Amino acid sequence: MAAIPESVHEHTTATAIIRWYEKQSESPRPHLGASEIGKPCDRDLWYSFRWSSAKNFPGRVKRLLNRGKREEDLLLEELRALGIEVYEVDPETKQQHRFEALGGHFGGSCDAIGRGFPEAPKTWAIAEFKTHNAKSFGELVKSGVGRAKPEHFAQMMVYMGLAELDRAIYLAVNKDTDDIYSEWIHFDKNVFESLMKRADRVINADTPLERVVDDPTWYQCKWCNHFGLCHENRVAKKSCRTCAYATPADGGWHCGLYDRGLLYAEQVLGCRAHLFIPALVPYGEPQDSGDGWVLYKHKATGQMFANVAEDCAPIDGASCYTSAELSVIPNSMVGDNMIDAIKEQFPGSRVVA
Repeated sequence: MAAIPESVHEHTTATAIIRWYEKQSESPRPHLGASEIGKPCDRDLWYSFRWSSAKNFPGRVKRLLNRGKREEDLLLEELRALGIEVYEVDPETKQQHRFEALGGHFGGSCDAIGRGFPEAPKTWAIAEFKTHNAKSFGELVKSGVGRAKPEHFAQMMVYMGLAELDRAIYLAVNKDTDDIYSEWIHFDKNVFESLMKRADRVINADTPLERVVDDPTWYQCKWCNHFGLCHENRVAKKSCRTCAYATPADGGWHCGLYDRGLLYAEQVLGCRAHLFIPALVPYGEPQDSGDGWVLYKHKATGQMFANVAEDCAPIDGASCYTSAELSVIPNSMVGDNMIDAIKEQFPGSRVVA
C-alpha cells in the first residue's frame, strides 16, 4: 500500500484533536509550586518563578497531562470502594486542600487527604496520585519514590510539613499495563526545612541562581523549558516578573517605579516602562543606565545597544529596543544597520516576531 502523504494526515480527526489541545492557552503559575521544588536546577526554578520563558507544550503532551487528571478520579473511586475516608476537597471550603508559605509565593494543592489506608488505618495522610509509562514505573518499583522521582517525593514532604501531617501515600499507575504501585511515606523534618530554605532562596534572589551544569548537552538541560535563555543567549519573555523594577512582596508583587502592588493580569503583560533585569539579556554587558533605559555592550560584536522604555527618547550612539523587541529579535541582529535605518525612517515602528 502506498504511503499516505503528510498533507492528508494533517486533515485527520486525530490531528484536529491534538491541535485543539495546542490552542488551549496556559496561564503562568502565580507561585513557586511544591511540585517543582524537587527539580535539580536552582536556575530553572528561578526562571520559572520569574516567568522568564513561555511554556509551549505540544498538544500530545497537554493531552497526556489531562489523562493524569482523569486517573485521579478513578483512584478516588477505588479508594472509597475500599472503605477509605478520602477528601479531594476541603469539606468546609469546597476547594482543593491548598497550602501556602513564604508570603504566598510558595505552595500548592495536594490531590487528597485521607484516613483508613491499610498501611495505618487510623492515620491521616496526604495522598498524591501520579501516572507513569512502563519504564518510569519499573524504576519506581525498583528504587522507591525518593530515588526514582525526587520531585514527587519533595512535593509530598512540603505538603506534609505545611499541613502538619506526618504521613503521605503515593499511588502510581502504569499507563501501559494499569498496574498500581503504592508507597507509604514518613515525614522528614530535615528534608522539609531544606526544601523551604531552597524555596526562600529562589523567591528572594534578584538574579538567576546557579544552574545544575554548564553543559548544554546534559540530558536535563535539553528538556528544560528555559534552554534557549540559559544556553542559547535568548532574551527572556516580557512580564512584570522579568522587570528590574518588580520584586516579590508579602502576598504579592510590588513595582518600585510606581510604588504600588501589581495585579496578576498586570504582571502577565508588563507595562510600557518595562526594563529587563540585566541578567535576562544574556549577550549584553551592562554599561550605564538612566531614566527609562539600560545601555549594553554586545559581548560578541561589541555593538552598543539599549533596552528602553516604550516612551523613552533614543539613546545617542546605541541601537534602541523595547523589551518586547528584545524578546523576539535574534541576538545576531541586534545593532543591525538596516533595522536601525528602518526604525529611524518610520518612527514608532517596532521589531515583532
